Amino acid sequence: MTTTARTRKTAAKAATEDTPPEATSPQAGAAEADSAPTAPDAAPLEPPHVDEAPEPPASSPYVTPTEVIPDEENLSDVILDDATGQPPADVNTVFVPLTPFGSTLQCTVRLVERTFLGPHRNPVTRLLQPKGAVVSESIAARIRERLDAQAARTGSNQ
Repeated sequence: MTTTARTRKTAAKAATEDTPPEATSPQAGAAEADSAPTAPDAAPLEPPHVDEAPEPPASSPYVTPTEVIPDEENLSDVILDDATGQPPADVNTVFVPLTPFGSTLQCTVRLVERTFLGPHRNPVTRLLQPKGAVVSESIAARIRERLDAQAARTGSNQ
């Protein structure tokens, strides 16, 4: 701000030296100052332009299939419904057909298995199938066989 005032004073001093003495009267200077538009000290503030947030991408209707089932030596004896913490009540409703005439099935519950891994046989709970996973008939058949065998074991123990 101070540099602006100095340049104005310098410009006014140079103008008074170039003009005749009768033009430098106080009344003439006041008339010129009133008629000349003055610049504001600061530019008016405008609200910043804010774009709307883009729409989030639509969630995919498909859940990525989990086609990996551990080998026979690392299979677990206990498969549980993650929501209840118990084995699925009805083994036949765990997998339902995705389409009426299709060969792919959809898992209706989140299946986890409790197993023991490593040299010290540490207990681990791992995901077997997520809820909504689309799997082939062969994978569903393997899991159903394991669920049936588990139900037979628990049924004979009771």
